[in-house]
Amino acid sequence: MALVERQSLVRELTTKSATLHRLASQRADQHDAHLTSLSAIFVAGGRARQDLLLDVAATIMRFYPRIASVNVIPFDPSDPMIQTLPGLSGADAALVVQLARGSTGALQVQQMPTAPDHYIVVKRTPNTDAARHGLALVVDARALLATDDPFWQKPSVSLRLLTPDGKTALVGRPAPDAAGFSKLLGSQSQPFIFETALAIRLADLLPVGKVLTAIIAVSGLFLLSVLGLKQRARTKDAESRARLSAQETRLAHASRVNAMGEMASGMAHELAQPLTAILSQAQAGRHLVRRGDVKRLGTVLDDTVAQAQRAADILDRLRRWSKPNRAPSKPCALHDAAGSVQRLLALEAKSRDATITLSLHAAPLFVDADPVELEQVVFNLVRNALDASDGAWITIRTAVDGGMAIVDVTDTGPGVPDDIKARIFEPFVTGKPDGTGLGLALCQRLVEEMGGDIVHLADAAQTTFRLSLPLSTRAVAP
Repeated sequence: MALVERQSLVRELTTKSATLHRLASQRADQHDAHLTSLSAIFVAGGRARQDLLLDVAATIMRFYPRIASVNVIPFDPSDPMIQTLPGLSGADAALVVQLARGSTGALQVQQMPTAPDHYIVVKRTPNTDAARHGLALVVDARALLATDDPFWQKPSVSLRLLTPDGKTALVGRPAPDAAGFSKLLGSQSQPFIFETALAIRLADLLPVGKVLTAIIAVSGLFLLSVLGLKQRARTKDAESRARLSAQETRLAHASRVNAMGEMASGMAHELAQPLTAILSQAQAGRHLVRRGDVKRLGTVLDDTVAQAQRAADILDRLRRWSKPNRAPSKPCALHDAAGSVQRLLALEAKSRDATITLSLHAAPLFVDADPVELEQVVFNLVRNALDASDGAWITIRTAVDGGMAIVDVTDTGPGVPDDIKARIFEPFVTGKPDGTGLGLALCQRLVEEMGGDIVHLADAAQTTFRLSLPLSTRAVAP
């Protein structure tokens, strides 16, 4: 029992360590992409457009809290520095210049003298022998290893991150006489040594509950042997089959849950890098357009397309791996959905000085759909109308056209911008500054699954989205 328990504990440590090691390696690799993008922006704009650099740096620091600051340190002390808060001390700034001057093109990494649990990643800019600045990211080593897994909160578990020479610990402390895991981070620029350890006690090897269970089981087998070998064999066989069946069921369930968790974690971290690169390249491209530098814009757009295709491929793998289970449709009242949306958005409409009115068909209208999905579609259309402008007058109108129920959502806002009218239902196309571009795409998918259609009436006097759904032919309970 002790041997099996020890193997289980060591196996758990190895699995958890490998997962955290992979996560830390991916985070370290992202620093290379950040520095490349920041360097391109600085070289393009210089100190005159340091606002562009600071905007991108603020975005990076917001999405990646482990990056404590972004700094551009000139080799000439008389030139001003560009820094985000908190800035570098004089000694740290001098270290950045020293590392940048000594660089031959590769990134330079050094522990910070003033903050031993932080390190600096330095890139000369431009990345040639004519470089006149050092571009530095200050990285919190503790945040590099941050994880929500409760396994790492156990007092018997320890981890640490060592400098590449193995002499200095950025994070953690040594744990002698313990089962361990040690591996270099999978980052060429930041090959820190990642180590974990687990102190295994006697109580871990021989848990009281399992020991008592084993004693009881042995005693029970002895008593059964007294009653007869044949009866004991039958009982033992039946119990064994039941136990194995239950265990197989639990293992199958755990396997599916673990697979989903690992896939979600991997997808999040796989998508982080292409999305970061797309953001940086897009901001750089916008700057080049403003300057009229069309020749360099082509390269930036090619890189952006490549990163977008990479993200699309990642999502395509997720789509093929799992498909959502839809609830069965049933006859539901179209007017109830409209009234529910009016009530849900009443307070928001009042705060925006807007008005939501209903102009409903004289007779009740029923369509075959999932009630939640139907309400979600109408809700999204009305919410878009509210977001379009303050003080809008919004009307939800229903009618019948042949065998179809018609729902028009009309508003007095500024309308859909001309440049996106033809693509308004495509994913990620939006006219709102902070929109995701997924609302109308989701509405279209849901409506099509209900057997209907949704269109934007471009020729209408006011902004109008029309929803057409087949009327239900099934009997409706009174």
